[in-house]
Amino acid sequence: MKKIVAVFAVLIFTLHFSQKKTSKFSVSHNRNVETYFLAEILSAEHRKNNKDFELYKIKECSVYQPIVKKALEKYGSFKNSEMAVLTAQINDILLEKYGLGNDALMKPLLYHNEFPADKWITAYSFNDNKLTETQNKEVTSLIKNYISKLHDFYVKENIGEFFKENKDFYKSAEAEYNKQIPSGFTEAMEQFYGEKFNTYTILVSPMMMWPIEDNEGRGIGTAVDLKLGAKNIYEIASPFVRVEKPEQFGYDNQFQARFLSVHEFGHSFVNKEVYKNNARIEKFKELFEKSNLKETMIKTGGYGDYQTCVAEHLVRLGEIQTARIQKDFERSKKLEEYHLKNNFIFLPQLEEKINEYENNRAKYKTFGDFVPQLLEIFENSNIEFINDALKKTKK
Repeated sequence: MKKIVAVFAVLIFTLHFSQKKTSKFSVSHNRNVETYFLAEILSAEHRKNNKDFELYKIKECSVYQPIVKKALEKYGSFKNSEMAVLTAQINDILLEKYGLGNDALMKPLLYHNEFPADKWITAYSFNDNKLTETQNKEVTSLIKNYISKLHDFYVKENIGEFFKENKDFYKSAEAEYNKQIPSGFTEAMEQFYGEKFNTYTILVSPMMMWPIEDNEGRGIGTAVDLKLGAKNIYEIASPFVRVEKPEQFGYDNQFQARFLSVHEFGHSFVNKEVYKNNARIEKFKELFEKSNLKETMIKTGGYGDYQTCVAEHLVRLGEIQTARIQKDFERSKKLEEYHLKNNFIFLPQLEEKINEYENNRAKYKTFGDFVPQLLEIFENSNIEFINDALKKTKK
C-alpha cells in the first residue's frame, strides 16, 4: 500500500538537538534493503503495473540521488537479467493478486540475516488480516523464494563491493539524518503509548527512489519479532533532500526527518491495536465507503482501506501527543494544522478524547487499553458530518 508522503518545506525549527546514542536507538543502513531497491531499479522496464511511474522515478531520481546514478552506471547491463524480471514479477503479483505494495517486502528482508549471510534471523511468515490463511501462506512462499534469489544475485554479482565503494556516502547519510533527530523522542513515544520496544532503528536508503519536490520523502515502517516477545522496530527512509553539493547526502531537513521517524515508529504501536479491534472498526466501514471519505483518502495518500484510515488517524494523534510531551508546542500545532488540511477530519475529536486517557493512566496503562474508546468516534459518526468536515478542509 502506498505509504505516507509528506511535504514540510515551509516549516522552520530553531531547535538543534540530536538523539542521544543509547543501546535502543540508532541510524544505519541495510544491505538486504538496498539490494532489493537496486533490483527494483533494474526491473522497471519489465513491470506490467506502474511501469510509467517506475521509469519516471529512475529518470528523475538519478539526477539528484548519487547512489541511484552510480548503481545505474555499474549495474545497468543487468536490466534484462533474471533478477530484474523476477523483481518485476513479484511486485506485479503482490499488487494484482493480493493488493500489496513493495512495503510488504521490507519486513522479510529484515527477518533475513544481512547479505551475504544466507540464513534467517528467526522464522518468517507473512500475515495480513485482510488476506485468508491460504493467501498468507502463498505470499510467504512467494517472498521467501524471491529473497533466496535476491541473496544469490548479491553473492554472484558481488554486490557487496558496491557498498564498500560507497561506504563513506552511507556513513555520511546516516550522520546527516541522526543530527536532525530530537533528544529523547523514543522515550516520549514510550511514555505516550505506555509500551516499549527492544530497539528503534532508522535505516537510510539512498537507493530507494521517491521523486523529491519541496523536501518530500517516503518512509516505510516495519518490525522484527525476536525471542521472548521482544521486537525491533524500523523506519526505512528514502532521501528527501536533493543532493546538489558534495557535502549533501539527502537527509538535511530537520522537520521531515522528525516527522517520518515518529510517524513510522508510531505504526508499530498503533497498527496491532487497530487490527485487534477489527470487529469494532467494521461498523465504520460503511461510513467510510458511502461518504466521500474513501475517495478523498485515496487522493490524500492512497489510503483506500477503512482500517488504514483509522490507523493513519491514530498515528497522527500519536505524533501530536509526542511533540507535546517533548514540549515542542510549535511542532504539535504545525502537525495539527497540516493533518487537518490533509483530510484527517477526526483529529480534533481524537485530541479531545485522548485527554481522558492522559488523565487516567492508572486505569489505562497503555494506548491499546484506550483504543476502544477512541474507536467510538469513528463508529458513532455519520455521513453528513464526514462530508461537511471534508468540505471545510478545502477552504
